Amino acid sequence: MSKASEFRGFDVAWRGYDRQQVDLCLKALAEADAPIGPPPFGVVRRGYDRRQVDARIEELLADKADKGAGG
Repeated sequence: MSKASEFRGFDVAWRGYDRQQVDLCLKALAEADAPIGPPPFGVVRRGYDRRQVDARIEELLADKADKGAGG
C-alpha cells in the first residue's frame, strides 16, 4: 500500500475516468470522517487510468478503515 507522500498521480489513458469527477471524489475522501465509496465515474477520452484510480480509492478507504479501528 502506498503512503500519501508516495502517490504521484494517475496516468491519462485513451479512455478513462472523468478527471474532474475523480479529483472531487478524492478531495471528499480526504475531508470525510467516515469512509465513503466512490461514485460511478463517467468514462471519457483522455481520462485517468481506471485501474490506477480504483486501486488508489481502495487504498484510501482501507487506510480510513484502519484509522477508524484504532490502527
